[in-house]
Amino acid sequence: MKWSSLVNRMLLPIAVLALYFVAPLSSSDAPIGTLFGVLVGVLSLAAVAVSITREVIWAHRRLRPVHLLVAFELVLVAFALVYYLIASDAPDQFVSLDTRLDALYFSMTTMATVGYGDVSAAGQTARAVVTFQLAFNLVFVGALLNLMRDRVKSARDRHADQGAGEQG
Repeated sequence: MKWSSLVNRMLLPIAVLALYFVAPLSSSDAPIGTLFGVLVGVLSLAAVAVSITREVIWAHRRLRPVHLLVAFELVLVAFALVYYLIASDAPDQFVSLDTRLDALYFSMTTMATVGYGDVSAAGQTARAVVTFQLAFNLVFVGALLNLMRDRVKSARDRHADQGAGEQG
């Protein structure tokens, strides 16, 4: 793997998390200042755009596991952001969801279908969004299993073709 590809694949998850944690959602919710948060947010979005563009160009139109991992993180953070916004607007919608880290934690436990119960959806809006995330999880796991099956089948077919070529 090329060094630039490795850096690109590491840059994207870091940029997504940086964007999630520092981008101000309102003037009262700017953990490091509104101007600096907007600057980091813009730089993070640019890093995400560059990384995704490079992956698409290098992928040669073939879905790879790294693409599903990127999609997983983007969806994880997107749901966390929605949870945080809902909890900020209507605190009665969630139990014990007070910070962005709480929202990311809840999104991750929901994605992993662990559900410890320390953070939970209490209101109808929150439950609707959680239900949507759970449905997404089923589709995502199905796509991941399908990709793995296709890769195993492809490797088996290549191995069979090589074996037939050596015998013929």
